[in-house]
Amino acid sequence: MWFRTKHGAILSVPYAHDLNDSVECVTRRTPSQLFCENLVDQFDEMLAESARRPLVMSFVLHSFVLGQPHRLRRFRGVIEHILQHRDRVWLTRPGEICKHIEGLPPGIVPGSIKGK
Repeated sequence: MWFRTKHGAILSVPYAHDLNDSVECVTRRTPSQLFCENLVDQFDEMLAESARRPLVMSFVLHSFVLGQPHRLRRFRGVIEHILQHRDRVWLTRPGEICKHIEGLPPGIVPGSIKGK
């Protein structure tokens, strides 16, 4: 969604606090197995929903959290699961999403037409 500010437009790309390894594994002490199951469940549900509309699934990773050996094995399973659907998803970073959105005609993304 585009937001208009006095300094120009800002694109808001979804950021999932519930899928942030630091918040979940460190602050909330969610076991890595459960956190990784949540990632897979989120992915599967959003993949099904994406048949009807485009979606962005973000998850936030820190090498000092999920990169720890006792968490890494479970996370590899998440990546392997996602890669099984590589033909149906675009694996990218927020900057690439922004570039793509900027190239779309006005009216496609909410807020891209002034006053709407």
